[in-house]
Amino acid sequence: MKKILVLFAVTLGLVSCDLTTPPEIYLDYDKALSTYDGLDDATAVVYSAFRGEGWYGLYTTLYPDVMCGNCVAGVPITTGRGMNFQQWQFTKSGGFSMYGQAYANILRCNNVIFKIRNQADSYLSDEVSKQDLNNLLAECLFVRAYSYFDLVRWYGQPYVVAKAAAEGSAESLGAPTVSEDPAVSVLDKPARDKTVNNYANIVKDLKEALEVIDPSYVRADVYDTKCAVSVGAIEALLARVYQYMEEWDLAKTHATNVINSGEYEIATAEEYKTFWSNSVWDNTGEIIFGAYVSQVEGYLNSSPGGLTEPEEYGDVRVSNDWLAIMDDADVRKTMLRTNEKYPDYVWPNKYQGKDGGPIAYSSIPMIRISEMYLLRAEANYRLGDNSAATNDVNMVASNRNAKEYASVTIDDIFNERRRELAFEGHIFHDYKRLQRDLVRTDVIPGQENVNVPADSKYWCMPIAESEFDVNPNLVQNPGW
Repeated sequence: MKKILVLFAVTLGLVSCDLTTPPEIYLDYDKALSTYDGLDDATAVVYSAFRGEGWYGLYTTLYPDVMCGNCVAGVPITTGRGMNFQQWQFTKSGGFSMYGQAYANILRCNNVIFKIRNQADSYLSDEVSKQDLNNLLAECLFVRAYSYFDLVRWYGQPYVVAKAAAEGSAESLGAPTVSEDPAVSVLDKPARDKTVNNYANIVKDLKEALEVIDPSYVRADVYDTKCAVSVGAIEALLARVYQYMEEWDLAKTHATNVINSGEYEIATAEEYKTFWSNSVWDNTGEIIFGAYVSQVEGYLNSSPGGLTEPEEYGDVRVSNDWLAIMDDADVRKTMLRTNEKYPDYVWPNKYQGKDGGPIAYSSIPMIRISEMYLLRAEANYRLGDNSAATNDVNMVASNRNAKEYASVTIDDIFNERRRELAFEGHIFHDYKRLQRDLVRTDVIPGQENVNVPADSKYWCMPIAESEFDVNPNLVQNPGW
């Protein structure tokens, strides 16, 4: 059994990064997936894609904070990294590369899902049960749902906007939906599906994953169990999806299930300083799910760690805008990097390396229990229960040595999310789904797109021209 998230060519090398993979490649897949061990190995690999530089390895984790004012790229150190994100310089010829990586991962998931749905009996034996197959199915459904969720929230309008848009309009469109059948998907050129359909399919996948997984299932022989599927991870992602859909009762229900599960515990102020550098998160109550990054995968030229360490690249430092909303005693403000060469600046310190090892190999937090409290706070607030909302926000604030609230507003919840989830990529999506205008004050003179209104084209990434070369049925986002 191969350790999870190690890139081995036999499995990863068989998938193209577009939707037009030659059919003969799937002959190799048929052979690779002909045994349960092959299915299991192929399932392990689907987690690896998250740590890619164009996805959670950098582009969707640290750079959104550069875009939305938590960070500044290029002052006082510049190697050029992050400057296009700083100025929202995206074009249809390039600049944002998550699209192909997400679809490559969806294809990996679909191959396993299709085999289990259609050929389950061929894998059953004295050693392999239906539940064993269902656990793999749940993993791939979860990762597929996460992949589609990222596609639709980066390339589509906010759910409520898309739902209200005219039928067939570009504003109503999300991501193409790929057939589970590799014989179909390899030749198909799917048009963009409606955003509401994307969300319906994401919810369907996550609900099915919850139904079929063994609640006690833990992927065997992994580097870090928090970087693989669990009931908590599935429910937490489902809570977040419902939050984006503004289905507040359902968001609250699933967040509460995670909070009450007993599997997770919010980090105290002292724990907050150190858990980021844990070599694994197996016993770290704060983490629900993340992307594992290993030194055996090769050196990461660009990573959140490298870009926030002034002795490495150091391009991305903390903005004065973010510092201005922090209490002085707040551990999140005190836990920052300093450097004597640049006494007037500070850098994020969430990506610390593992147990003092190379900083480039920090694992990436994707879902935390603190988010669930803040998510439930927003749901409670929207449902008219300010007392419950305040209690949830104070659960986070009190464990960070920050001032507690007597009552909260939606701005308070937004700002607490900005404090707690800083440098983890949430802020772009919070601005977008809440349809808030972006205003930044700590900027580089002459910078483009300092302020980005909520109705700007920039909140929906342009689909790269290269994707239209392989799939002419796509429709570009408005304004691009």
